[in-house]
Amino acid sequence: NNEREQRYCFRKLLWTPGASRGGDQILINHSHKNEACFSSIVYAYAAHLKSSLHIPTLPRPKKPRVVWVGRDTSKQANPTSWQSQRIISNQDEVIAYLRDECKKLEIDLVVADFYGDKLHTAYQEQALLVSRADVMIGMHGAGLNMFHFMPFNSVIVEIHRGTTAQKNSHNYVNHIKEGKYISTKGRIIQGKLRKEPIWDTLKQAIDEWY
Repeated sequence: NNEREQRYCFRKLLWTPGASRGGDQILINHSHKNEACFSSIVYAYAAHLKSSLHIPTLPRPKKPRVVWVGRDTSKQANPTSWQSQRIISNQDEVIAYLRDECKKLEIDLVVADFYGDKLHTAYQEQALLVSRADVMIGMHGAGLNMFHFMPFNSVIVEIHRGTTAQKNSHNYVNHIKEGKYISTKGRIIQGKLRKEPIWDTLKQAIDEWY
């Protein structure tokens, strides 16, 4: 199998102690006594990641820019039963509503939807799009990890539907001591996310950014 014989070479390798092997348990997915502590290691990692991808440091804008992390809701995405729990059937409606509310505050909302026609968007391009945002919002899932490319003083809103909130990401933001991670349970009825409560949380995130 040629695929198994394929080899990869890396210019740089970044290693951090892992909790699974009894290492320095600072980035672990639950609450712990060090979760509110500043970590120079995590901060250096965050800075190194941005630098490696040539993400520029932009001046702080007068108004924040918002990015919604889109989730592919098509059958072609072939989600697992676990991933299906994070799908909302009215995603486009929610985005349109939030965009209209943001416009009233003269704030731009863009969508990071790297699937469908954008499936093969280069990783660097994805990172650069997200790096221009100051507030990120989206359903619980791996896509929210794109917050790693955002400015240090950003605010992240994770929407979950009774699933376990991502404490690892929450702890990561705490360890940098810049920005804020907000986790909120979405009100979902028959697969549809109620828009108004989500706007209330997004407005809270915008106020936090200011």
